[in-house]
Amino acid sequence: MTEQADFKRESGKTNNIASRRTIVPMIAVFLISIYLALSFGLSVNAFVKMTEYQTIYNVEQVGKYVTLIGDSISYMSQEELRDALPGVDLEAVGGIQFANYSDWAGESGMVRIKKHALREVIVFLLGSNEGVTTEELKAFHDYVGEGHKIVLMTIYRGHRPDDMARWNDNIKSFVAEHENVYLMDWYSENADNPSRYLLQDMLHPVKSGELRFAELVRQSVLQALDIS
Repeated sequence: MTEQADFKRESGKTNNIASRRTIVPMIAVFLISIYLALSFGLSVNAFVKMTEYQTIYNVEQVGKYVTLIGDSISYMSQEELRDALPGVDLEAVGGIQFANYSDWAGESGMVRIKKHALREVIVFLLGSNEGVTTEELKAFHDYVGEGHKIVLMTIYRGHRPDDMARWNDNIKSFVAEHENVYLMDWYSENADNPSRYLLQDMLHPVKSGELRFAELVRQSVLQALDIS
């Protein structure tokens, strides 16, 4: 019995030593990493945030974190959007309005979003059909809540410049006032040269516009998730 007890004590000591030998290098590596991060101008919070996102998010499957509701621009670009955001939960309907029922498209984006299990990033690519008001943006934000990242897009509708300017002012002001809301600036992409990415209706994209649209959406999602 004494020999067995001695053996157990020795085994326990050996295991404790082995555990310490494993843990100590891990702690050392972590401390060195923080030192290097601080040396390059990162705060401790930024360092922890950076490593957290690297651990959690799979950039190659970034669409798994995204719920996307869009109108005809997204509908025309849905193949490109699915390629840019693999695994995305996407619903796109031509003629859909931000918050109002449409005789053409039926239910609004605000109604449709409530039928989806909301993922971490909500991409709401609406407003090209009759714009959006500050009150509608607030109602949408109140429903989604602070626990989600939101991506909104500026609107380009070339034949309605006054309406377009008012709608985009509403969107830009709202984004500036909310830390969890991000901007996909589709307007600026088309303002100087609408024919580069748009059809003659100055609203819907040509093929290269569909690709560019999807690329900008992906960039905005990565920004929202703080992935470089």
